[in-house]
Amino acid sequence: MSLLGQARRVWRGLAPEGVRRLAQPILAPMLEAHVRRQARKPHGADGAAGGPIRIVGYFEGSHGIAASARLAARAFEALGVPVERMDAAGAAFSWAPAGPAPSPASAWIFHLNAPEMLAALGQMGPRRVVGPRYGYWAWELPRAPKPWLSDAAVADEVWVPSRYVAQSLAGARAPVRVVPHPLFLEDYAEVVPAPKRAAFQAVALFDFNSSAARKNPQGAIAAFVQAFGADPAARLVLKTQNGALHPQALAALRRGAPDNVDIIDASWPYSQVKALIAGSDVLLSLHRAEGFGLTPAEALALGTPVIATDWSGVSDFLDSSVAIMVPAGRTPVDDPQGIYRGQEWAEPDTAFAARALTELRDDPARGRSLAAAGRRRVTERLSPQAWFTTLPEAVKAAAMRAVGEHKRAPARSV
Repeated sequence: MSLLGQARRVWRGLAPEGVRRLAQPILAPMLEAHVRRQARKPHGADGAAGGPIRIVGYFEGSHGIAASARLAARAFEALGVPVERMDAAGAAFSWAPAGPAPSPASAWIFHLNAPEMLAALGQMGPRRVVGPRYGYWAWELPRAPKPWLSDAAVADEVWVPSRYVAQSLAGARAPVRVVPHPLFLEDYAEVVPAPKRAAFQAVALFDFNSSAARKNPQGAIAAFVQAFGADPAARLVLKTQNGALHPQALAALRRGAPDNVDIIDASWPYSQVKALIAGSDVLLSLHRAEGFGLTPAEALALGTPVIATDWSGVSDFLDSSVAIMVPAGRTPVDDPQGIYRGQEWAEPDTAFAARALTELRDDPARGRSLAAAGRRRVTERLSPQAWFTTLPEAVKAAAMRAVGEHKRAPARSV
């Protein structure tokens, strides 16, 4: 047993539980500092120890960082590359590593932001995580939190979904690489569009846990009302989730919605969400900031025209040839939920967005043209094949080795 382990055993044996609880505010920062020191030590970054490609993430979650882990694993597998999944749900700092030591990996890919990646390393034991480490991080404001810049040192490279996020990590203590989320057109080809609620239907989606102010549903409502007033032949569907956790914000949104705006706050199977987007005439995303913009990207894959704020992560795959881009100024961050503070984000031009909505209603051919161009853009920039080209050469080589080893492995008898 290590000296640290012996000290921990003595502490737990001699200190009453109440004393240990009172000491937590002092011990927690000490534990984080210990994990950081251990994680920055040599760990086989050259990949010489070999092993599988291992993806660590929240595979069962419904938020964006969980989706990114699932998409990456699927992209490897779609290209014939076997991967191992390691679920990080419940990962927490610990003085003593949990469970047996994991085997080395030719690539550890953590689809976890900096704090969660550090916690996962702490739980597994940083010195036991042998092999190159890649952190996949996403952030929505122009500058990432300062601790993230220094904590990048626990990774050999940080991957981000867009150039915007890469710029937010300027000064990070590891190289930063843009690796967009991969999409699979086959996931969208057979989606049956949900019936529309009016002759012209716009849709906007967001999660209250991701900040209503950032997603800006009030801007979507304002643009829609400017375009159509109370016209019952036009309808905006606002699909939200987790409003029950933010009842005041949900109530305020409902108060500002006219009769031709439906607010649906519920957790749906994602097949139902895709059907809603596919059945709408336009996806309206007047966000103030996006690290990537997975929902607009999926709308392209579904063949639904997109109207989006011309700023932040979406600019990597959206432009005027595939979407209607809404100009935006800058405004200080004002988030009543307190999720984001300081800095600036976009303030989209709602009058421009209103004119865009009217244009799509009056010119269906324009929408069809954008839809066709959007599908091509997904193939060109967001397919698994396009995604693979953005990976570092060492990971590509590990993937090819894994394919070869998988082919050579004897078939298992049933």
